[in-house]
Amino acid sequence: MTLKLRAVEPQDADLFYRAENDMEAWDHSDSLAPFSMHLLREYAENYRADPVTDGQLRLIIEEKENRQTIGILDLYDISFIHGRAFVGIYILPELRRNGYALEAIEVGVAYARRRLGLRILGAKILANNYGSIELFHKANFLKGGTLPDWHISDGCSVDMFIVYRFI
Repeated sequence: MTLKLRAVEPQDADLFYRAENDMEAWDHSDSLAPFSMHLLREYAENYRADPVTDGQLRLIIEEKENRQTIGILDLYDISFIHGRAFVGIYILPELRRNGYALEAIEVGVAYARRRLGLRILGAKILANNYGSIELFHKANFLKGGTLPDWHISDGCSVDMFIVYRFI
């Protein structure tokens, strides 16, 4: 493995600014408005990384050798009672299509199993997000269901797939 996950640091505000204000990514999320650098700096400086209390954990994807930041891996809707969570991933646009996303998911799966004691991960993918569908298929996630007309994108209804993987 060439990637690792690390904690959020104050200098990650620049990464969050790029990710949260990437309007192309908005089509696959519920974002409505851009985030200010001020707000994201405060977030990065005050992020407490407590998945038990918050039910979520944001981790930075980084290359081990040169410590280059690759993107963000989120675990959210974490339930320790049921041993499950959802996973979301964001890779910087200029680094996509290099295998980083698949490796980051595998690192995230190992972390979720070994460190958090989870037994299953899920992901929510819009039916028109072909890259994510392919990615999660390669990562051995199975389709669990479809939420019809779940999301509006460019004025059109789009189904959402729920995929999962026992880890």
